[in-house]
Amino acid sequence: MAQLREQPHDFDLFQAISLLERAEPDRAAVGTSVGLDEALRLTAQVSHSFAPSDIGALHDSRQPGPPLTLASPVLSLAGPGGPLPTPLSELLLERRRLRDTSGLEFLDIFNQRLLAFLYRSRRKHHLALSAAASDHAPLVRCLDAMASLGRAEGVRGPHGEQVWLRHAGVQGAAPRSMMTLLAVVRDRLGVRFGGKQFVGGWHTLAPDDRARLYSPGSSAPPQAGLGMGMALGARAWDQCAGLALDAPPLQPAQFAALLPGGKDNAMLTWLVGRHLQSAMQVELKLDLATKPATRLGDRSPVAPRLGLSAWLCSPAGEGASRENATAYAVNQAAAQGAGAHPGAAASHTPGSGGVRRAAHYRQPRFLLAIDAPEGN
Repeated sequence: MAQLREQPHDFDLFQAISLLERAEPDRAAVGTSVGLDEALRLTAQVSHSFAPSDIGALHDSRQPGPPLTLASPVLSLAGPGGPLPTPLSELLLERRRLRDTSGLEFLDIFNQRLLAFLYRSRRKHHLALSAAASDHAPLVRCLDAMASLGRAEGVRGPHGEQVWLRHAGVQGAAPRSMMTLLAVVRDRLGVRFGGKQFVGGWHTLAPDDRARLYSPGSSAPPQAGLGMGMALGARAWDQCAGLALDAPPLQPAQFAALLPGGKDNAMLTWLVGRHLQSAMQVELKLDLATKPATRLGDRSPVAPRLGLSAWLCSPAGEGASRENATAYAVNQAAAQGAGAHPGAAASHTPGSGGVRRAAHYRQPRFLLAIDAPEGN
């Protein structure tokens, strides 16, 4: 405020009015009352000289009402840019030179309203000029409605989070794409995920859709006719069932936060559920930048969880005993035969006294807990 009082010419007109309006929160906003109880008095700067700025002067008011008066050549009725004839402007300037300002004060009744309405129209479409909360601004309400952000309806995510307003451009389009989903997740979580579409999955058939035997005395259900809807089994494969998100190598803290039950996992689930427009399965694949050995206790950088963050460690290097190396290779081969990831097997080198360091780490894969897309 001190800089505005000393150097008003360095400020934009609407910025200055906004700052002065916020400095008087107990008074009515500019252009919303009769003028005497408003936060600022607006007058016209009438002169035939070139105006170097939209703000002519800012000084204390000499009349009852607003404490400050701002003079501006914008929308002035008199002067070079005004609608009044030049001889009438010259007459008003001559009367002011004789200390008679009654004519100019009469025109300021209209100048105050014209400039105030111009400021209100600009404030309506510029969030930075609004003194009230941004959620109540007309522009925010329009963006919220067009992009289905749910801010006005009170839609909240984990820990009371809201959809960011700057995502209205990428979430307002229909249909929504994988690229916009990745952009929203990257901006919100700071993780550059990769995406894959058309990931197949199984759908469980409803009991009424499954084939069953019926009594001869009752009508045959549609599922009983061959080639007319009969399905063997309780599941159906759909190649368009879902999509997959592949995370880059993560640090242990990020990795743990994206596991089920973590803070980022809940946020990611909510963001994806808000973005999807149909029921889909979402598979998340995580990766660790450094693969630490599994340790029980507080020393482990990632808490060991079976199937997610607990792995068998490869044995020691060349100094390991043959018995330990053989037992490790047998256990890994058995695990591979039981359906483990092929990369989890250790490769044993006969006669080496040990095994080469194994790729014992397996990237966890799991589905996000998204039951159905929200009404967006």
